[in-house]
Amino acid sequence: MPTITEKGIRLDFPAGWAVVKYDDTDFYRQRIAGRMQQVRGVDVVAYRPVAAGQLLLIEIKDYRISALTAEQRVSELRQTVLQKSLNTLSGLYTAQRVANEELRTVAAGIQQPGLYIEVVLFLERPPLPAAPVTTAEKFRRQNPQSAVENLELKLTSALAALGLAFKLRSSTTMRATDFWTARAA
Repeated sequence: MPTITEKGIRLDFPAGWAVVKYDDTDFYRQRIAGRMQQVRGVDVVAYRPVAAGQLLLIEIKDYRISALTAEQRVSELRQTVLQKSLNTLSGLYTAQRVANEELRTVAAGIQQPGLYIEVVLFLERPPLPAAPVTTAEKFRRQNPQSAVENLELKLTSALAALGLAFKLRSSTTMRATDFWTARAA
């Protein structure tokens, strides 16, 4: 079972998946990021070579102990996920074209017709405090939560226009249909 630990999060994939820490590969660091400005890559790429194939582009953000919260960075997160996803797809296409051995297993299906591509923002946030009692406390909690829900809607729409699926996940929102698991390392 392939396992990757990134930013204190452990990702476990079933047997048969090819998984790499994309932004840590020599190909990305030397041939892409080292030569081009403003190019960024996602944290993890996973490929499952079944039927038409499934490619996951996973960006991990952990705000459990951050001075800034995810809610305060919603517009930055939207842009980051879009940029990193598209840059990573370009990088995988290039890796496949030049027959890069390091990314061979995850880039294998990049030109495959019907390839299902899913972008995942794995967003860890601190646990919610005790249930609010006053109306003012309820609004203070609802507004940040709405900001993250709004981010999910915007990313779903923007990526769908490009033929890509989107999921917002955390260690508490993983589903059996995701086929992979994640938890704090």
